[in-house]
Amino acid sequence: MRVAGHIFCSRRCARLTRRKERLERLKAWNRTALRGVWFRMVLFGCLLAGGVLVVWLSSNADRFMIAPEVVLPKFGPVREREPDREKVDWESPGSIVIDEPADGAVVTTNTIEVQGHAPSEAMVGLYVNGQRVSVELCKQGQWSFEAVPLTQPRNILQARYFDNRGNSSYGPAVRVDLRAAPARLEVPAEAVNEAVGGSYNLIRAPVGHHEVLLTFDGGSDDSATEAILDDLQREHVRATFFLTGMYMRHYPDLVRRIAEAGYVVGNHTFSHPHLTTYSFDHRQATLPGVTEDFVRDQLLKAAELYKLITGKNMAPYWRAPFGEFNSEILAWAHAAGFNAVYWTPHLDTLDWVASPADPLFRTPQQILAGLLKRAATGPDGVDGGIILMHLGSERPQNQRVDVILPPLIESLKRENYRFVTVDQVSWGGSEGSKPGAQ
Repeated sequence: MRVAGHIFCSRRCARLTRRKERLERLKAWNRTALRGVWFRMVLFGCLLAGGVLVVWLSSNADRFMIAPEVVLPKFGPVREREPDREKVDWESPGSIVIDEPADGAVVTTNTIEVQGHAPSEAMVGLYVNGQRVSVELCKQGQWSFEAVPLTQPRNILQARYFDNRGNSSYGPAVRVDLRAAPARLEVPAEAVNEAVGGSYNLIRAPVGHHEVLLTFDGGSDDSATEAILDDLQREHVRATFFLTGMYMRHYPDLVRRIAEAGYVVGNHTFSHPHLTTYSFDHRQATLPGVTEDFVRDQLLKAAELYKLITGKNMAPYWRAPFGEFNSEILAWAHAAGFNAVYWTPHLDTLDWVASPADPLFRTPQQILAGLLKRAATGPDGVDGGIILMHLGSERPQNQRVDVILPPLIESLKRENYRFVTVDQVSWGGSEGSKPGAQ
C-alpha cells in the first residue's frame, strides 16, 4: 500500500515507520536545543524562579490559611425591660461598650488596662475568656479596670452591666491577641454572704407575740400600689413601706396617700443602686466605688425628697436595694441615721420575678400557699416574720401578686396574728441588732 509517497506492506508497518521518524526528529531537536545558550538560560531561570516561589510560599503559608473561628463565650439570656421613666441614661440592653483596647488589638504585655462606657450608677463587671475578673460602680458613665490579666494567646474580653432595676446586659466582645507569656488568673476566694448578719439589721422580730410585719418596697413601678393601699385600708392593717427617690419623684400623690394614712415609711435609697458585688460573683463584698459618702448621699437625698413631698420626716429605717449589704455598709447607713430592715428567710414573695420562664417564678396561688404553709410549720410559724412584697411589678395583669393580700390577711387573722410595723417591735430580742447599739 502507498502512504505519503512510500510503499508499505501493511497499515501497521506504515504506523510503526512514521512513529520511528517522529522519534528521530525529536532526538535531533533535543541535541540541537540543549546546546543553545538561550535555551539553557530560559530553563535555568525558570528553575530558579520556581525555587524562590516555593521558599516564599512556605514562609508565608499562614496568609493563605483560613483562620479558625473565634468562639465567643455563651451567656444567659438578657432580661429586657422597658426603660426607666426617669430620664437618665438607662439605655436598652447592649449600651455597655469596651472603648480600649480596640477589637483585634495585639499587645506584648500580659496585663492591660480596659476602659469603656455604660449607664451611670450601673455595676460593671469584666470577663476575660468567660471568667469573672473584676467589678466596679460606674458613677459618671465611664469605667476602667487596671492590670487585667490576659490568660490566653487569643483573649475574648466582654463587659456586663447590672442596672438599678435588676436588668443585666452584655456588651460586644473584643478580641485581644497576646504576644507574650499568658498571665495566671487568681482563683477568687470562697463566696461569702454577710447579708443576713451583722449590726443594725432586723431580720425577724422577737417570737412569742404572734406578730407579723407586712413590708412593701417601692422601686420604680406603681402598678399595684393603689390596690394594696385599698386592701390595707379595708382590712385595717398596718404596714411598713420602703420608697426610693425614683418612686417618690414619679408618684408624689401616692406617696402623700401613704404618709397621710399613717403607715411607717422607710428609706430604699434614692436611685436603687447596687452596693455589693453579689449579682456579679455572689459575694457581699462592698462594690468598688461605693463609699460611705455615696451611701449617705443616697439615703439623705431620698429622705429630703420625702419630706419635701409630705412635710414629714422619713422613719429611721432602710432596706438595701437587691438585699445587697454587709457589716461595713450597715455601719455607714447607721451613721447616716438609718438602720436596716431585711426580710425573714422564705418570706420573700418573689413578686418581682416577672417571667414565667424564670426558675424562681411562682404564680399568685403558689405564693399564697407557700406563705400559709410556712405559717402552719413549726412551733413559731411566721411569728415575728417580715414579709416582703412590692408596690409594682412587670408581671401581666393575671399574674399580679397583690391579689393574694386579702386572703393572706384573713388567713393570718384567723390564726390570731397581729399586724405590726417595724417601729412597734423590740429589736433587742430579735434576729439582728437593736438600733443605736454599738
